[in-house]
Amino acid sequence: MGRQPIVDRTGAVMGYELLYRAARSDTPLPSGEQMTADVVLGALTIGVGQLVGDKVIFCNAERGVLTGRTPVTLPPARTVIEVLETVTVDDESVQGCRDLVARGYQLALDDFVWIDGAERLLELATIVKIDVQALGREGSLALADRCRPYGVRLLAEKLETLDDLDWAMRSGFELFQGYAIEKPRVVRGQTIPTAALAHVNLATTLLTEDVDLDALEAILRREPGLVLQVLQLASVGADHGLRREVRGIREALVMLGTVRIRQWVALTLLSGRPGAGADGLATALVRARTCELLAAERSVCEPDFAFTAGLLSALDLLLGVPIEDVAGMLDVPAAVADAAFRRASAAGELVAEVAAFQHGVLDASPTAVAADLDAAAARAFAWAMPYVNGMPGPSA
Repeated sequence: MGRQPIVDRTGAVMGYELLYRAARSDTPLPSGEQMTADVVLGALTIGVGQLVGDKVIFCNAERGVLTGRTPVTLPPARTVIEVLETVTVDDESVQGCRDLVARGYQLALDDFVWIDGAERLLELATIVKIDVQALGREGSLALADRCRPYGVRLLAEKLETLDDLDWAMRSGFELFQGYAIEKPRVVRGQTIPTAALAHVNLATTLLTEDVDLDALEAILRREPGLVLQVLQLASVGADHGLRREVRGIREALVMLGTVRIRQWVALTLLSGRPGAGADGLATALVRARTCELLAAERSVCEPDFAFTAGLLSALDLLLGVPIEDVAGMLDVPAAVADAAFRRASAAGELVAEVAAFQHGVLDASPTAVAADLDAAAARAFAWAMPYVNGMPGPSA
């Protein structure tokens, strides 16, 4: 995705606008709602910290975000929702803006122009973005003067030259964005494909009034891409943007709660992808399940934690990049990263042993060959194969 900084009058970066970028130049442009869904899920998969550090996220929002059709699952305390100029101001969109503000999000009015009902949005907004190139300097100043009584912060965007930036500063704008500061930079990170079957199963599971966490966890355990997203979502605090340690899938689901789970699943349905390669998926699932079984039998760590660490340790097979690069692009809790990528701790040694067994180099394992490993791997294989072949797997 693209990332462009927004700076204050001192030149310090206060946030980044996240922008949709297609992986290929010949990819058809998706709808605005799907672009928003892709950006949000991309942020969750690559990691909010990896993308913007401790700065604020600016995320474009079509009407679907305001009405709840396109849920935003980014941390409210760290996210500014940019209401696009294409959104019609009516009772539904204004109420949607109120709901977002009530949840802790800030609102920015993007490419703002004065239209009927503009006052209703200005009363809710924190920031107004004024396109200096589209309105010209005189028009931009006139619009800024109309907005100031509402107590909003004025952001001059599309500043293409240093002269534009100097003029905007002298004119009293507080925030600045444009080529004169920095062009959008592509942040590369590979999202893990999620299978269509998993999307259908997730939707079906969430049709009931009470979310069945057991059923939901069973679906997630077979989908590495979805596991990574839910771990990222749970580890970024919902209310204050604080990092939280999440050690497994069930813990993440409990932390999220029903509402945020439903919002996240709606995003996955909007941004579906074809499934990952069968070989890589099989290796990942078998490794994760074997780690879980051995953790329970040996009492070396929590089985759910071992499953998660084992699953993430195989992401190099699903993404086609070295595991060191995978570790660098993800923003997961330290304990999980230590076990999955650095093979530290008892859980990490277990992951290393199972991975070595899969690669046929068990003598490279940091732990001794165990008689229970072969049996656990066979049970894990039987558990994973039905799903890899396109059928629901056994529950045990």
